[in-house]
Amino acid sequence: MEITKKTKRQLRIQGWIFTILFLVVMGLLAWLSTRYNKEMDWTATGRHSLSEASIKVLDKLDSSVNITSYASGGELSPVRQQVRDLIKRYQKISNKINLEFVDPMTNPDKIRELAIRTDGEMIVEYQSRTEHVQMFSEEGFTNSLQRLLRNAERQIVFITGHGERSPDARANHDMSIFIDNLKNKGFKVSSIDLTKSLVLPPNIAVLVIASPQLEYLEGETQLLKKYVEDGGNLLWLIEPGSKAKLTALANTINLKVLDGVVVDLDISLLGVNDPTIVMGQYGDHAITNDFGLLTLYPRVVGLDFEKQDDWQVSVFLESIQRSWLERGVIKDSVSFSRSEDIEGPVKIGLAMSRELKSGKENEQKSINQRIVVMGDGDFLSNAYLGNQGNQNMGENIINWLTHDDNFIDIPARTAPGSKLVVDEDMMILLGASYLLVIPVLLVGSGVFIWLRRRKR
Repeated sequence: MEITKKTKRQLRIQGWIFTILFLVVMGLLAWLSTRYNKEMDWTATGRHSLSEASIKVLDKLDSSVNITSYASGGELSPVRQQVRDLIKRYQKISNKINLEFVDPMTNPDKIRELAIRTDGEMIVEYQSRTEHVQMFSEEGFTNSLQRLLRNAERQIVFITGHGERSPDARANHDMSIFIDNLKNKGFKVSSIDLTKSLVLPPNIAVLVIASPQLEYLEGETQLLKKYVEDGGNLLWLIEPGSKAKLTALANTINLKVLDGVVVDLDISLLGVNDPTIVMGQYGDHAITNDFGLLTLYPRVVGLDFEKQDDWQVSVFLESIQRSWLERGVIKDSVSFSRSEDIEGPVKIGLAMSRELKSGKENEQKSINQRIVVMGDGDFLSNAYLGNQGNQNMGENIINWLTHDDNFIDIPARTAPGSKLVVDEDMMILLGASYLLVIPVLLVGSGVFIWLRRRKR
């Protein structure tokens, strides 16, 4: 092609037209980017997106959540940016989340009145209830929403004084880790020693009898019996061989505690050599709906019940088919005896409920009473709580007993890992790519372009 003045002018005009069109297109794209926003989380663990648990909590909001963060500095403050990034993840899912910032330096008297202790601390308000949030994490904020969603205080009271598992102590057989998790989700937990006081506190959501080792006195048993007869919710954890039979209480709900220990030889498939640790399988009940986690129960007693007209009883937890209730002495090896032992599956978790009327005759209201009896308490102890889904099962039981069924399908949040683990061969390959392959490609492409232009 012969290059003339005319063709040069045409090429120049085409170049200008292309440049103008390119700038117009870039301008339009920039304008569209201000009107529409699209973000994608490509991290392996999705750590910049909300977990399924948080999304389920947001779905249960009936009205707006107003968040006020007391963060110093201007709009570009690192603390404000951290809070903004956290809340933005919730706002992408729900339009009911509102956020505003207040500089604590502008009104120090108000800050003291509100008891603000950390820079950026958030006060979350929902339906006239408030929560202080000092953790700028999904776990901290979602837990605060769960606490606000509870429409009344949930008071869990533990009976003590008879060798029960303590809700506060840190020994392996105690339950402090599980109770700390409940407190983080808005429950109030206390204990009462019946050997010192025969008066139960008012407004108990759930009374817990956690594996007593000694028999209760007659007055104590009658107090517990009256609590159940009056419609109180109860969690009763029973251990094999315990001296605390609580016969009067068991008769009140027609409960039978079977002699022996449940044996599960299939537990060896999980690498566990103790056959008295039992795998649970789940029945059809609100506690175990959509529950797909494995749970383990050490040294379990079998349960049974007699049907009653006023109680609805569900077996929500039992041992697997190939287990049995061992009536003999458990030594190094065990085998099933058809004449003495009871074939599995063995009932180890019962959920009971009934409708009661309370109040004066012309002002009566209906009470839905709920009771859970477990043939094991070790699964919630500090030593065994971390096994598979034990914590989730415990939380589901408490949620059902306190009528918080809407939280039962929300699993415990676990922090995603953020480490990149690369083996030695991959490290060598990456190093060679950055130090040799990429520089050679850049130099080679430059030489190629230079030779092409020189031939012209």
